Amino acid sequence: DIVMEYAGSIVEGRKAACREVVQMCQRFLQDLENPAYDFDPRDAEFVIQIIEKTFVHQKGEDMQGRPLRGRPFLLEPWQKFIIYNLLGFYYKGTKIRRFKEAFIMVPRKNGKTPLIAALSWGLGLLERRSGAEIVIVGALLKQALQSFNFILYNLKQMGEDKNFRILDNNQEHSISGELGDGYLRIETIAGNSDRMDSLNTLIQILDELHLYKSPSQYNTIKESGKAYRNSLCIGITTAGDNPNSFCYNRMKYCQKILDGTVKDEQYFVFIAKADEDPETGEVDYTNPIEHEKANPNYNVSVSAQELLN
Repeated sequence: DIVMEYAGSIVEGRKAACREVVQMCQRFLQDLENPAYDFDPRDAEFVIQIIEKTFVHQKGEDMQGRPLRGRPFLLEPWQKFIIYNLLGFYYKGTKIRRFKEAFIMVPRKNGKTPLIAALSWGLGLLERRSGAEIVIVGALLKQALQSFNFILYNLKQMGEDKNFRILDNNQEHSISGELGDGYLRIETIAGNSDRMDSLNTLIQILDELHLYKSPSQYNTIKESGKAYRNSLCIGITTAGDNPNSFCYNRMKYCQKILDGTVKDEQYFVFIAKADEDPETGEVDYTNPIEHEKANPNYNVSVSAQELLN
């Protein structure tokens, strides 16, 4: 109900959203009617429930200034929308998921890093019977470690850290363990790591995509999922404004998917940004409506007043 209301409110114009988000919601509603796909929300619900019932915030404050540390990590409608898309669509009559790749672009301070970490944990438990190997790759190790440390903090909060093999040293940052009917392993590496060529992973999460220098770096990581039918490569970024970068070109490609000028049914796209003036290409940075369009966590983790200031 939350996901359907989110998509409906945007398509009907009841909620402020940029052109790309409107197109994404239209695509979702059309896909539900598409006879080429089955839609089954059970895996998405499993991951959402796992995250909300086991994860808590590590730091931060809510809009009233109250500490968030230790409070349940509850997903926002836009985050549930992403999970529903990634895990809900299957090719008709099969267990093969439709989406193999995702491009997610949201501004800073919209909860990107905790979402990556929580999603890694949820996907690891969901795919345990396939021997879920998940890699979180940061252009810089320091960035990727934020996600790793968030998972580690939550394992300790749950009292589950004793049940996993945790390596957290200069050579390796990984969490692995047998889960009765399966296995999961989450590893964090830097984009220039020697480990890149030996990866064999089910889920690849590439953080800070705007810092990647070339498509080959991205493709090497993505190719590590070739052994799995339901592999998923998720690229996440907070910026796509350097017109010579790999990330900018990827953003332009994804906009064409949403426009319908390029057909790529295996690619999920979520781009939250301000709308440009169609004539001049300029953005009205002083307009609170544009702030809300660009920030899906508007007045949740991003203060409307601070943006205005």
